[in-house]
Amino acid sequence: MIKMNMQQINSLWSDVIGGSVGALIAVPIILSCGVVLYQSFGPAFVTAGISAAFVAAVAAAVVAGLFGGAPLHVSSPKTTHAAILSGLIATVAIHHSFTDIYGGERAPAALMTICFLTLLISGLTQILLGASRMGLLVKFVPYPVLAGFINGFAIQIILTQAPKLIGLDHENQLLGALTGAIPVNWWSLGFAALSGGLVFLTGKVSRLAPAAIVGLLGGTMVQIIAAKYVTPSELGPVIGTLPKGIPFVLRVDDMLQFVSTKAFSRHAFLIFATGVTLAFVSSIQSLLSISASERLCGIRPSSNRELIVQGAGNLLSALFGGAPSGGSPNVTQTVFVNGGRSGVANLAFAATLLGLSYGLSQVIALIPLSVMAGVVVVTTAGAMDKWTQQLLVRIGSTEEPSGRQDVITKIVVVVLVAVLVVWAGALAALGAGMSIVFMVFLYRSNATMIRCVLYADRLRSRTQRSHAALNVLNSHGRRIAVIELDGPIFFGSAETVASSVEKELPAADWIVLDLKYVSHFDSSGVMMLKRLDDNMLKLNKCLLLSYLPANGSQWCFLKTMGLTRPETEGRIFDDTYAAVSWCEDELLIALNYFQDTADDVVLEKLNVFQAGTDDEIRRLACLQTRQQHQCEMIMREGEECLSLDLSYSRASKCAI
Repeated sequence: MIKMNMQQINSLWSDVIGGSVGALIAVPIILSCGVVLYQSFGPAFVTAGISAAFVAAVAAAVVAGLFGGAPLHVSSPKTTHAAILSGLIATVAIHHSFTDIYGGERAPAALMTICFLTLLISGLTQILLGASRMGLLVKFVPYPVLAGFINGFAIQIILTQAPKLIGLDHENQLLGALTGAIPVNWWSLGFAALSGGLVFLTGKVSRLAPAAIVGLLGGTMVQIIAAKYVTPSELGPVIGTLPKGIPFVLRVDDMLQFVSTKAFSRHAFLIFATGVTLAFVSSIQSLLSISASERLCGIRPSSNRELIVQGAGNLLSALFGGAPSGGSPNVTQTVFVNGGRSGVANLAFAATLLGLSYGLSQVIALIPLSVMAGVVVVTTAGAMDKWTQQLLVRIGSTEEPSGRQDVITKIVVVVLVAVLVVWAGALAALGAGMSIVFMVFLYRSNATMIRCVLYADRLRSRTQRSHAALNVLNSHGRRIAVIELDGPIFFGSAETVASSVEKELPAADWIVLDLKYVSHFDSSGVMMLKRLDDNMLKLNKCLLLSYLPANGSQWCFLKTMGLTRPETEGRIFDDTYAAVSWCEDELLIALNYFQDTADDVVLEKLNVFQAGTDDEIRRLACLQTRQQHQCEMIMREGEECLSLDLSYSRASKCAI
């Protein structure tokens, strides 16, 4: 027998209360998703969409309650995701390969099956992403693309709800209403304006009151009162009778039958592509949502586990004919504020929705479609991406041209993706958005790859030289160029690096590539360096690489890719100063300048002898200097040494 102490009982009760309150808040979201899901079928299928949304909400809550971990995270049907499925079935419905098989009254059931099949693919994709530990991969979709999706779906939802605002049945009638050919139902417009206004004002006045519920109740109450004085048919259509309870009917046979038809083979790619796109959009939004839960609960979530839970919820919803769902930060916050902390809150959320599906069916049936449309339009407009709105404000406030250009570029991406979502579909929008962002990334990588170009008449090595030698280097220092790079050397930036080097070749005989700020190479970048090295050697010029530690990961990769000659010839250096010193020596030799005894360094001026006494300096003054050749051995470790060479050795890279 399980014994519970008072603290556990209080915690359980808090979870039940939090989940129940969250379910009440989620009802308008469920209704909005249901209205959008099968909107292309017409008003007669609104009830079917609402039932599917209830299935989705319960399925997601049960899976999260049983298998979800910390922190608390509550899902709800997503109107934007429903819009993806709605756009898919609208595209398939008009194609002859579908109408030839599923004509007339058979079409809606087959199109619903397409929705279930696409959602099934989406759920499986999310599970695979999580199981393969790729939970962070979906975050690599750039936010301007995601913002374009959010805004595009919002615009699409608003456009599809526009006919209901004025009492029309279909979007094709909008043009006729604007030209006066089709009369506008002013009662419907008034109810929509009232409900939308109540949602807007409630959201401004109080954050505690559920604005959507206030709008639905207010608009419906006014319509019921008006029905006592006006013929109900003149007030516009209502949602209609909902089936009591949630129809959990297994749809596996329907999906298997559709897969065996030619209609599926004709649209298989579109169905799979839409399912994968829906999975990525849903995954990104759910991961963003659970990040908000992390800030709320103070517990770090597991991205991979979250994807598996979200995918399992959508998979279960698809099997029982439901709508898509995803993480909802607003509902999660409501549940948390009212005491919910664990998976029990999700189970209470599901149980409450089951009860509401029985008790509220008659109430929901009375809601006018215009009232529902007014609520959907205002809530959807309020849910449009806030980051995009901040970008629009920043256009005027950003003074720097580079900053303004960056803001404008992001806005262009958002707008283009949003337009493509509305007019060409989610798949085309995703492809175009990712392509544009990728090209912008390549452009910026090229533009910022070269930090600066310095020459040896300004940039000095740390080698101490005579005044005469310095004068020579001042006169001919531009024959040594140092190019500082920043960022990865990869296929997108390799050509920029090559062009910068080739630009210096007419005047420079020694070029040092400073790799201090280079994060990594790819094969294209290494091949570019190898090609540059070969071409410069043919011109009797030298390419040197600095800040490339021996046996480091980058240098090992260069050797693996076949770039070994610079190391063999001693043209790899730990820092740029050593590389420039090597070049200075080569330049002085090329100019036939040799340091004589008059140019010898005075011992007293060397830092190492600053603390020496006069007697010690006199003893050292008797030492003789000699010039070392490159890589000539000076002494070996452990050997007795009877002399000390004080001259600068060009064999500084050689081990002693």
